[in-house]
Parts: sequence; structure tokens; C-alpha cells
Amino acid sequence: MRIIHLVRMWPTKEDPQHGSFIEAHVRASKNLGNEIAVVILGEKPIGSGKESIIYNASRKGPWGWIQKYKSVKSALKTLGSCDILHIHGGSWDTAYILVRLKFRFGKQIKFAVTEHQSHWFRRAPIGAKLTALISDLRSAVSPALKEKIEKFGNVRYIPNILQEPSFKNSHSKKIKTNRNFLFVGDIVDKTKGISGILDAWTVHSLTFSEDILTLVGDGKDMKRLKKRYKLLKNLIWKGRKDQSQVHKEMWAHDILIVNSKIETFSMVIGEALERGLKVISTPCIGPQSVYESNERLIFRKTFFPEELIELMKEIEIKTSNKTITFHGFRKQSVSKLLENWYLS
Repeated sequence: MRIIHLVRMWPTKEDPQHGSFIEAHVRASKNLGNEIAVVILGEKPIGSGKESIIYNASRKGPWGWIQKYKSVKSALKTLGSCDILHIHGGSWDTAYILVRLKFRFGKQIKFAVTEHQSHWFRRAPIGAKLTALISDLRSAVSPALKEKIEKFGNVRYIPNILQEPSFKNSHSKKIKTNRNFLFVGDIVDKTKGISGILDAWTVHSLTFSEDILTLVGDGKDMKRLKKRYKLLKNLIWKGRKDQSQVHKEMWAHDILIVNSKIETFSMVIGEALERGLKVISTPCIGPQSVYESNERLIFRKTFFPEELIELMKEIEIKTSNKTITFHGFRKQSVSKLLENWYLS
């Protein structure tokens, strides 16, 4: 099949993890032997010079929609034709593109949309709803997200792809007196709750002076938070890392903290569990529908910092030697799910 992927996020030079979960879906689609082109609506991506990647930095609004539609037409020209237009994240621009293509090509092109975005748990844009309604195929990256979209038609649950650990390491065999806590994500306080973690650390570090907290990531609130919490002890800011570097950090830590208000899937939880970490997470609806609570994964009952402080105090490093593996989230498994979805 010939497939055009229309995406909003793609790895950039500044942020090699930006939209990496979408790139993984695109690669899984190509892994099936499909001929693909990628139209990227957003920041300038890595590999923007490749023939199969069409980069469009058009402004928002109706004039930008027209320019984005022209980029899709360029992708059609690159492939010669198209069997499926696969949209990753719907909005007004994608609804506009779908309507124009339907008038131009009728049923020659099938339209698929995969939703990764958390705004469906609050108030999805009307354009996103229209895109879901117009599309022939719909999928979501978590069961909870799937439930939110089902009113617009049948929806498949197709998870994100987790990279298999490249080597084995056992946190349970380490003999040490301190605990290494880790946060991985964008330093955006409104969505990731960074200040809540640091407020908890302000209390925790007074009693447990040998424990260490490392924050991996970058974002618009980095400078402000570093200044606000500059007196905190045993706090390490590592900045942005690529995927392999993040996994290396995981092997060196014991406990991952997730303090987000909303997550759709949370790849970092799955990656941490497969690398032997324990995880303390807020009761995010998306991850709770993807991962089951176990001796390594604790979903908090509330979003209050007092509960996080208490769990950080009580959590132990020791775990069983039993490994956690998410076979259904490997590229081969997700490729098969995509193939069955496309053929449907």
C-alpha cells in the first residue's frame, strides 16, 4: 500500500525525542513493506531533506490550511497515488484537508486517524472531532483514550511502541543505603507537575539526605524552576537526552516519579518498568488503562503532594527478580496491529 502520514510532531535537532512515539508508528507502518511519505506540520524535523519527508511550517488559520493541503498534494505526487492518508492528531486543518480530498478523490483514498493527544480527556477541539467523524478508520494509543473517541465510530486500541532493553541489569542486587529518584519528561510545570515533585523533594531531602533526585528533560519552565529551587540538596538537572541516553539514566536509578495531571499512554512508565525501576505515578487515566498496578508500579490515590511525600519516604529499592516485559508493545506486534487495521 501507499500511505501518507500526516504528523504534527517529529524528532528535531534540538529535541531528538520530540514525537518519537509517532515516528515509531510510522516506521512500523513502513516495516510492513508499505511505500510511505511523511508530511510534517510543525517544527523543522531531522531528515527534512529526504524525498519522502515534506516539511510544512505554515501558520495557523485558513491560509495555513491551504498550504498544508498543498503539501499533501506534493506527497501524492511523490508516491504517484495514495491508498491511505494516516493522520496523527486531528484538528481544524486536518478536517479541511479531508473534506477537500474527499471532494477530489471520493472513495479512492481511505482516511485513518490515530489520536495520541490528551486534550480528549478535557475538551477536544471541534476540528479533532470532525476529523474523527470524517475518517474511515480510527485508533487510539490507550483504552481510556479509545473510550473517549468511540462516539464518532469504531476505534482500535493500537499502543505506542516500547524499545526492548538493550542489556540486562538488576537493581535489586545493588547494595546501597541511598535511593536514586528520577523524572523524565518535558519541563512544563502545568502538564508535568514539576514543582509538585520539587516541593515534595524539599521535605523529603531534609530527612533522607543521601537520596538523590535527577530530572531529565528541558522546557519552557526550566530556567524559572532551577532558580526557584536552587538551594535544594542532591538535586541534579540533566537537561534533554535522546532515547538511548534516557535508558542509560534509567539503569542508574531506582524509582521513577510521574506527577502529570493527564497522560494518554506514558511510554516512560513502561520503559522504566522494563528496566527494573519502581514507579510512583499520579492516577492518570491513560496509563491506568494501559498498565496494571503491581509491586513495582504504584498509582497514587490522589494528586496531593502529601501522598507523594509519604510514598517517597516508604518506598524500598528491593524488588523481586521477576522481569516485566511488554511483548505487545514491540514494533513487530504493533506493525501487525497496524496491518490488520489498514486492511479492515
